[in-house]
Amino acid sequence: MDFLAAYDAIPEDDVPQRVSLLRARMAADKAGVFAQLREQRPVFSTPVGVFVTRHPDVLEVLSAPGTFTVGVFGPALEDVLGAPFVLARDGADTHWRERGYGQLVLAPEDAPRVRELTASVADALLDEAVARGAETFDLIEDYARPAAARVAIRYLGFTGIDEETLHDCTRRMQWAFAVNPGRDPRIHADGVAAGRELHDRVAEIIARRRASDGRTGPTHDGAGRDGAARDGAGRDGAGRAAGDSACPAAGDGDASGPLSDDVLSRMLRISLPEEYAFDDERINANLVGYLTGYQQNATQCVATALKELALRPEVLAEAERLAADGDPARFDAFVWEALRFHPFVPVTPRLCVRDHTLAAGTPRQTVIPASSVVLACFASAMFDEEVVDAPAEFRPGRPPAHNLVLGYGAHDCVGRYAASVILPELVRRVLLRPGVRPLPGGEHALDYAGTPFPQHYTVSSGRPAGNAS
Repeated sequence: MDFLAAYDAIPEDDVPQRVSLLRARMAADKAGVFAQLREQRPVFSTPVGVFVTRHPDVLEVLSAPGTFTVGVFGPALEDVLGAPFVLARDGADTHWRERGYGQLVLAPEDAPRVRELTASVADALLDEAVARGAETFDLIEDYARPAAARVAIRYLGFTGIDEETLHDCTRRMQWAFAVNPGRDPRIHADGVAAGRELHDRVAEIIARRRASDGRTGPTHDGAGRDGAARDGAGRDGAGRAAGDSACPAAGDGDASGPLSDDVLSRMLRISLPEEYAFDDERINANLVGYLTGYQQNATQCVATALKELALRPEVLAEAERLAADGDPARFDAFVWEALRFHPFVPVTPRLCVRDHTLAAGTPRQTVIPASSVVLACFASAMFDEEVVDAPAEFRPGRPPAHNLVLGYGAHDCVGRYAASVILPELVRRVLLRPGVRPLPGGEHALDYAGTPFPQHYTVSSGRPAGNAS
């Protein structure tokens, strides 16, 4: 029985059974469910939210942050960070000002050196993994996870915090605010504890940087962990609801000295007018927020992009050729197309704060009532047959609006310029090692280890067991 027939056969008042079927089918065949919804029920109301599956409708939702806010997860994120953040706000005040601030410190012109740093970090880790002499290694644990963290340490400025702490804390934080739909109190409390740990470690880094530069820095009159939450202008944060896909990145230079040119150093050098109340607590919240939007996503993307390439031998062969060809732009398009098939955010939730007629004037026109949770389905929109040409085919270089991996609209990835080189370069360095590939027949074998994020992915090392020479 197809999904909708099975769903409709369950009595409307049997909510647990309908939700159970929905989750089971999504886990087993998300692409198949989305295909049926696009064709038969493109705006699909369920007990967990309204699924929006067509490309124009997803863009409509994401283009109206005043109507469709991130109030679904914004409060949880601010609990985790202990402060307001651009990813948890909409419109004026914090979101408007601090998104601009993020675009300033996560500068587009950093991209070339971000790529160079990523390549250097990647090569060192791959050398270590292969040198162990085993036939296989864990691409995530031995490569993607530490690579993403090392890049963050060097570029964002998390000097003095070990890689495992950065990864573990961000995993717990992102799990709490982004992948905890039932608001499990234990998961939430663990995320809040992880956020406090990172906040306190970053506060120590900021204090050391200020001291080494001979300055004391601003006072704590903005958003603090132990005070009332305030926005970037020091006003009360009531009525919060927002969002931004924060996806920062990496660069070069040892940031252990006073105010070298990492992102934190830039933040400490910037002096804003007093009325913005952008003190060291705001710097702290933004820096930790950038990391939280980056670390888990970057780690996952390396494995999932390699998986999608390996599943298509002819595509993989062409990607290997381009990896060695010296034209990163042509190669990068293969990675972004691979991620279209396995986006790290397949669905993004929004809270509809007023009645809204979606897809007005079309046969699928639907009134979305105020207070509805709306699920904008990136993974479906990118395969909308009425918009995307031959969506099931692997075609690098599609129009930007057809690839929503880095988000869309007011809340797209604020660190997109760095992310746009980090992710492809981490994959490219793997493809430059002919023997390092997913095991034949094991391309799908991502191990989530009971978490929402891939934790293990076994690949060949390219050498026989015991050969460490």
